[in-house]
Amino acid sequence: MDKNTKQMKAVRAKQEEAVLNRILCWIAGGVVLEFLLLLLNRYYCHYLAGEIELRLALGTAVKVIAVAAAVGAVLVGLNWKKKHAAGKSALVSGMFTWFLAGVSVSCFVTWLTEGEGLKLLYVGVPAAVVLVLIYYLYQREFFWVACSTAVSLLGSWLASRGVGGRYAFVVYIYAVLAAVAVLAAAGLIRKAQGAGGMVEYKGEKRRVFPKDANYSLLYLTAVITVAVLAAGALGVGAMILYGASAAWVLVMAVYYTVKLM
Repeated sequence: MDKNTKQMKAVRAKQEEAVLNRILCWIAGGVVLEFLLLLLNRYYCHYLAGEIELRLALGTAVKVIAVAAAVGAVLVGLNWKKKHAAGKSALVSGMFTWFLAGVSVSCFVTWLTEGEGLKLLYVGVPAAVVLVLIYYLYQREFFWVACSTAVSLLGSWLASRGVGGRYAFVVYIYAVLAAVAVLAAAGLIRKAQGAGGMVEYKGEKRRVFPKDANYSLLYLTAVITVAVLAAGALGVGAMILYGASAAWVLVMAVYYTVKLM
């Protein structure tokens, strides 16, 4: 084995170790955050008669933590950016930034929805961790498919609870903004396709998709996502929309898993 081969293997091993560390940090952070959500559900939403004082204290604590965690996320995030720009290891700063952001969002949602939003967060936190795993372990194309499916599933969930009610405007606003975001992403994908999977960022070309990427599936994913969002806003049954989104992402999971082999 020559010297260059050994160096390449050492670099690859180091990169794989860094990815593994990131994955473990995301899993650990997700578990801790999910545990905190379960505690909030127990003592904030389903408190007993003898726990009223604790519930009142939690009501104040949730507001304080929501703001404090947001400020902390910004401060730690600035430190993360500074370390990253200097070429130093920023794994701890980066993960702590995301964790504080998650705590802040969870507290704000609990505060503003009087605990109703916890139902969404129970699924949202594990879903975010799964998306991170897909990002690191699968192809970028499947990551796009998974993110688009998550957007459509959230839209279906909101539609099942908001259409025809007092929160109907939230459903329509989300559907429009999500559809615009998906179509804008599709436009960037089209730009990457024309450049062989590369996009220009800050004057530097970076590879987003491999040369053999199947762009037809990416565009079809965008169409399905927008269609599900529109159908949800029009009042189509949630189970039909869930089924359509789940079926598509499962088919794509099989396709990209086989492609990895």
